[in-house]
Amino acid sequence: MNGKALMLFRTVIVSVFVAAVVALGTSAQASIRPTSVHATHRAALVTTTIKVTTFNSSYHLSARTAPRGVVIFKVTNAAVFGHDFSINGHTTRVLKTGQSATLRVTFLKPGHYVYRDTVDHHVQWGDVGGFYIT
Repeated sequence: MNGKALMLFRTVIVSVFVAAVVALGTSAQASIRPTSVHATHRAALVTTTIKVTTFNSSYHLSARTAPRGVVIFKVTNAAVFGHDFSINGHTTRVLKTGQSATLRVTFLKPGHYVYRDTVDHHVQWGDVGGFYIT
């Protein structure tokens, strides 16, 4: 081979090698990264069910804590007066005696969340409390 042909041959070999390294590197990085940050984040969330019973001046919760994720509050009014249940910006309708409602709330951050009755002045009568997300 003469000098020009040898130089062309070397250039082609180097170009093919560089293209192969780039292609393999890109696909390897894609397999290392998660498909979606949101998909990974949502997969870690758990669902917890909490039974809530309202009384005339208080609430009874089956648990006062839950792990980060979706909490399903199953609320039943055992009181004489109408009550609702409100937490983290979500509120049930006003429940009459014996009525029930389900409230599904997603908690993404651990912390202390206040629940309350938003009907009239029920908070002043004690219809308020704290719920913890771990």
